[in-house]
Amino acid sequence: MNQFLPEELSNFLQVTDYYLTSRCELIIIGGAAASLAYGVTKTTSDIDTVSKIPDHLTVALDLAKAKTGFSIPVSHVGVYEPPYNYETRLSLIENPILTKLQLFVPERHDLALMKIVRGYENDIQVIEEIHQNIPLEFDILVGRFMDEMTQVIGDLKSIRLSFLLMIEVLFGQEQAQEAEIISEKWESLSFQLENEQNP
Repeated sequence: MNQFLPEELSNFLQVTDYYLTSRCELIIIGGAAASLAYGVTKTTSDIDTVSKIPDHLTVALDLAKAKTGFSIPVSHVGVYEPPYNYETRLSLIENPILTKLQLFVPERHDLALMKIVRGYENDIQVIEEIHQNIPLEFDILVGRFMDEMTQVIGDLKSIRLSFLLMIEVLFGQEQAQEAEIISEKWESLSFQLENEQNP
């Protein structure tokens, strides 16, 4: 699978904007969001969006692929695990070259919490680079994990361990131990919510 640099993603989207016939809004998540909005330098293989892709955008994307030579997949993601209120905190990527294509990304703490659900090593690396560029805050990460991530579906124990690993990588062992104590009830809260939703 091809990997693309941040500048290649940016160039591809600028050419897509040129070919668009009308305005279009996309909410981008994953590695592409980290690269385009938060200065992450790691390559990514695609652009994931939670927005439905309209026909006129599909046409513009195909034209951009032909023009740039970058066959970057832009895919609608139907299943993802964001903090509950993440849509109220979306950030617009400010780019004066984009006149018709409006790109929104999750706020950086929300994006970090979305990435720990998978628990992949490269996701932790992406979060660490976000933190190096624009420091994340311990209290915000822990607060949102406890208050807005109780609806996630999956292996709750693994998700919590991934969260604690992220905290240790970003803030050190002492604060990871603090987060471990605070988050002790998280698994039971998530399990209780799941049972209430599926009696």
